[in-house]
This record gives sequence, structure tokens and C-alpha cells, in this order.
Amino acid sequence: MLPINMRPSAIVTDPVFLKHEPGPYHPENPQRIKTLLDLAGEVAGGGDRFELLPLRSAVQAELELGHGSDYIDLVRSTSEHDRFALDGDTITCRDSFGVALMAVGGFLQLLDAVAASDYGNGFAMARPPGHHALRNRGMGFCLFNTVAIGARYLQEKHGARRVAIMDWDVHHGNGSQDAFYDDPSVLFLSTHQYPYYPGTGAADEVGSGRGEGYTVNVPLPAGCGDAEYLAVFRDIIVPAIERYEPDWLLVSAGFDSHRDDPLAAMGVTERGFGVMANALLELARKHTGGKIAFLLEGGYDLAALRNSVATVLECMQSEEAASFEAGGERIATRIREVLQIRERYW
Repeated sequence: MLPINMRPSAIVTDPVFLKHEPGPYHPENPQRIKTLLDLAGEVAGGGDRFELLPLRSAVQAELELGHGSDYIDLVRSTSEHDRFALDGDTITCRDSFGVALMAVGGFLQLLDAVAASDYGNGFAMARPPGHHALRNRGMGFCLFNTVAIGARYLQEKHGARRVAIMDWDVHHGNGSQDAFYDDPSVLFLSTHQYPYYPGTGAADEVGSGRGEGYTVNVPLPAGCGDAEYLAVFRDIIVPAIERYEPDWLLVSAGFDSHRDDPLAAMGVTERGFGVMANALLELARKHTGGKIAFLLEGGYDLAALRNSVATVLECMQSEEAASFEAGGERIATRIREVLQIRERYW
């Protein structure tokens, strides 16, 4: 078996993801994947550092790891309509259900490949995104909660005892939080613009019952950029994951906190995403034997999306340590608030 630093990184993406078409003016459109298909072809064809994995379709039992059968049947039924609105933002076409099955199955295929140590890590560039989808409701462009299904799949198939999910999308991953709110076997961490869609993710949302303390929300005001995000990673995210010592690390990698994104008001740059990725990759090498997988969520400026994903891919094939400079004074009060909440449980 090759050491982690000598294994290629796996990429999951495919032209099938172009077939989900929520409408000509919808921000979550096929062009998002078109630009990443081009990027994946370049990196996979440029040496032996990256390999493209074939897709497979998720089966009913896998979808039921995160969703009720009645809801799955509802999404399946949308295949009979040219357009179907699950809500005002979440629109399907005849191909959407099949594409969503491939998005989930492709991510599970990626997890299997990393679990087998065939690859050092992986990135699934799939759509539609998933982190807003609740057990019995699609919302926020999301049909099935791929990362939540992935965490349960790792527990059931690969025996993972503790899974950490880091969600750096600009919108709070309410569906992922809800899936594990009372479950200490999954640590859910989120940085997000607040208050903003979907309205959840306050600092005092910490979990319930046995899961109390295993949800870590860092709500941030509009205008935060690299300095603020990296201060949060340095002071909250990295120590929390260190303390949890997960067997697996999953990343809901939304790139809509980029300074050029049209759907939010944050200021993160490619460098910021790179440092966050390096921090998580370093944690994976230390605690999980390198078992980390990135999953595309949001990101709606095409150039920013492509460049940010390219930066993360480069980090996946390096062992560069995260570089945290001093900074983040603007949100020092928020960091102290979250740390004081954390002290009740850790």
C-alpha cells in the first residue's frame, strides 16, 4: 500500500450532472459543472496525481439513510414533469431524480475508494447540492442530502465510529445539522453568513439530548473575508476537530463565500479556501489516516468556483501546513461567544 502522500486523489464528476436543469435563469445551473468538468479533465489528464472515478447510481436503501421513503417517492415522481417545484427555489426537470441518484452514488463510490486506501483523498464535483435537504423535504436547490447520507454510509458500511462534517458553504447547512442534532457520533461544524438563508445556525444551536455539544455553529456577519474565516478555523474549528478525533472527515465545500459570488456578501479568496483546505487535510492526516472527502455544495460565480476548486485540488496533493496569521479582530466577540458555549461541553 502506498503512503498517503504518494497516492493519487480521486475526482468524481460527469457530464450527466449537466442534465439537471432547474430553469434558464436559475443560479444553480449546468454551467457550474461545465466549468468543473473542464478543470477535472485538465488535472486528470496532466499526470498521475488525480484520477477520475466512474459513477454509479444510489439505490433506495442508500437514500433511506438520509430520507423517508415517501419523500423519495415524491422526488421520483417529478420525473413525470417537465418542471416541478418542490419549493420556490428548488425546481426539478424530468432528469433531476436520476441525476440526483448519480450525485449520491458518485459520492458513495468516492468514499469506498478512499476507504480502500486506493486514493489519498477525494473530491466529488456533483450537483444538485444537498446540505439544505431535510429528511422529508427538499429546499435551497437541494434534493437529497448527499453528505448526510455519506456519513451514515461510512458508519454502516465502513464501521466509522466518529465522523466530522465541516460545512464552509456561505449558507447554513440546516439539513445536515438536523440529521445529526441528537447524535454524538457525528460532529457537525458550520461557518456561514448570518442572519441569512435559511435562517438557522445561531451560535446557541448546539445539539440536543446525547448530541448536545456536537453541533458547532459559527454565524458570521456579512463582509467577512480570509482574516475572519481563518481566525475561526484557528480558534474554533481546528481545536474542535482535534478534540473530537474523528475516523472520517467530510467537507461540504460551498464556494459562495467567495468575494465575487452573486448570492452572498462575504469576501473569501482562493487563498482563504486553500488555507482552510490545508487545515482540514492536516487534521485528516493526523486523525483519520487521511480519510477525507470534499463534496461540492454552492458557488455561483463561475470563475471564482473554478479557481477555488482548483486551489483545493492543489492542496489535496500537497502536505503544506495551514498558515494562520494574526487577524480576525472584527469578529473577536463572536469567537469568544462560541468558545464560551463550547466550554460547557468540552
